[in-house]
Amino acid sequence: MKSRLTLVAVLAAACIVPAAAHHSAVQFDFTKSVSYTGEVKEFAAINPHMRLLISVKDARGTHDIRFEGHSTNNMYRAGYRKGMVQAGATVTVNAAPYRDGTEGGYVIAVTLQDGTFFGMKGRAQDAQRTGDEVRRQAEGK
Repeated sequence: MKSRLTLVAVLAAACIVPAAAHHSAVQFDFTKSVSYTGEVKEFAAINPHMRLLISVKDARGTHDIRFEGHSTNNMYRAGYRKGMVQAGATVTVNAAPYRDGTEGGYVIAVTLQDGTFFGMKGRAQDAQRTGDEVRRQAEGK
């Protein structure tokens, strides 16, 4: 009887671990948008979430910014195709920012240097306008 209880406990714990591994998107502010342009250092179209690391050059110097995004299936429905994003490519990433102010966020859309696009167009346009406004404010215009 004791071995059965132990087996049940182990099986129950094994079921809980995968469920706990998937996190929510509560750390992102989907009411806001940010836009970053940089060089792709790493890209992985994987499940449950896409991973992207870009290197950005700005007034602070060169630094890396991390993003996550939709599952491969959702990205495919939004226009992504395998091999579309390569290390070394210049991309513009539109994202819902982290609520805590950390650079990066949840990818809404990606535009490659040649204009190839995947993601949600309406949200990407909002992010571009927001990015333009932030740049104008920083420049004092």
